[in-house]
Amino acid sequence: MQYQLPYDYLPLLEIPGENLIGIFEAGLEKPTLSPEKIIRGALENPIGSPCLSELARDAKHVLILCDDNTRYTPAYLIVPHIINELHKGGLTDDRIRFLIAKGSHKLMTDEELVAKLGKSICENYVVEQHNHDVIEELIPTGVELDGVQFLINKRLKEADLIIGIGNIVPHMIKGFSGGGNIILPGVSGGLDAIGKMHWQTLESPVEDVLGVPDNKAKSLIDMVARKAGLNFIVNVIVNNDTEILHAVAGDPVHAYRKGVECASQVFNVSIPRKADIVVFDAYGNDLDFWQANKGLNPSYICMKQGALVILIADCPGGICHNIPEILRYGFKDKTKIMDLHNKGVLNPLVSHFLLSIHRMIMERGRLIIVSRGISREDAEHVGFIYSKTPQDALDKAFHLKGPDASVIVLRHAGNICPRIYNTLQ
Repeated sequence: MQYQLPYDYLPLLEIPGENLIGIFEAGLEKPTLSPEKIIRGALENPIGSPCLSELARDAKHVLILCDDNTRYTPAYLIVPHIINELHKGGLTDDRIRFLIAKGSHKLMTDEELVAKLGKSICENYVVEQHNHDVIEELIPTGVELDGVQFLINKRLKEADLIIGIGNIVPHMIKGFSGGGNIILPGVSGGLDAIGKMHWQTLESPVEDVLGVPDNKAKSLIDMVARKAGLNFIVNVIVNNDTEILHAVAGDPVHAYRKGVECASQVFNVSIPRKADIVVFDAYGNDLDFWQANKGLNPSYICMKQGALVILIADCPGGICHNIPEILRYGFKDKTKIMDLHNKGVLNPLVSHFLLSIHRMIMERGRLIIVSRGISREDAEHVGFIYSKTPQDALDKAFHLKGPDASVIVLRHAGNICPRIYNTLQ
């Protein structure tokens, strides 16, 4: 059969029908209400919390946290309704500030901020961006793990009402994004502490974390978020076209859990069995390989032992646009990675990423990468197989696995939470 990848510049991919287990995609649900009605409905019916307008009556300084442009959250649709609720509670604009919770990502440009929040917000409110590595901007939360103190942006202590805006989608470290993630890693400091959070689920099977809200990392996140003073969240669930399907508002734990229930219905996909070859695209999650990795986790769940995965992604930022150690050391040598980690050459965030990719690829199978932004030299240096086109990649995979190899295709893989219902291989 002929399959069109979501990148319109790529030619059709020819997949033998007798080898194909199926093409799977999540996030296909369409909205039944307008964005305004969905968001207003959530704000008028908060979960586990008074209405935002009531909370605003006792507040003097409000800080609104919003994720950055690596996340799907259509904040420009959400923020006006939050502002309206704060105005109802008597707050004036000069007492409302915004902070972009970008974790360890790069700073957003002015154009990106406008696209995220809307021109009116950027022109009429103070909008700042979190700096995870500027120690003068960080204060302790009182939470410590293995001798590492968890720090947060000092602006949180200057506010008496903190609101988090986010999006709920399956996540390989925290089960789902959203909720308290806006605090950790969103406005947290120090790569050691952020790395410690990631390490919480390193030894857990991917199937037990992706799309599972009860895990060690999420428990730590919720603890830090409470200590940081997160009062209220507004989280949305969006489809593959970033249309808002559902929204929840209220308590950072109780409202979030309700949102997870909605997200599970949108993103869980039943798959009959694992495959010898998994083809997936990272469309919409492919700034670089670091981000495209989101699609690798559901692919890992669908891989037989010894399988080949084919990643198709743009990755204009290459392997990792802001952490050169990823390209320098690659994913091939687990012993070397652990040695560098133990010596402190690699911080826990970087070493976790290197080790997690080693586990999913080097210990389970091989990865073939097709990307305009990653060269053959870089792909092979870190331990991958390089192909110029998807068809060449699939042909290589059949050559390596044999003509009878089974194939699964995951479309928009970063938004899929696979559930294998026949685990007998």
